[in-house]
Amino acid sequence: MNRSISRNKGRSVGPPTVLHGLLDAAVEDLGIDEKLVECRARMAWEEAVGPALAQHTSPLRLSKGYLEVAVPSAVWRTQLNFMQRDIAARINELLGGKVVEGLKLLNQSENVERKRRNR
Repeated sequence: MNRSISRNKGRSVGPPTVLHGLLDAAVEDLGIDEKLVECRARMAWEEAVGPALAQHTSPLRLSKGYLEVAVPSAVWRTQLNFMQRDIAARINELLGGKVVEGLKLLNQSENVERKRRNR
């Protein structure tokens, strides 16, 4: 005696829908795919640069392939400028594709200081 009960009894069931593809399509339809990529790039920042460097910098936005990053001074901007190719490569590796072409470093000490106080 077979006691298994099918919930789909009498219904036509098509092939399974791949949830990942469905989610990607929904994100694209909503027009938030670019914002999602930007969010992922900003979230990868600390892991890409490490906690010490992340404490003194703040990723702001992704614009035309460049991650805009607030730095507290020209000294920090110069240091990060030397490292930007490696940082972009690490972020792209974390994201699984080429998202960040490079960094745009901005002297904005207020944003960085506010971030440090809010931690």
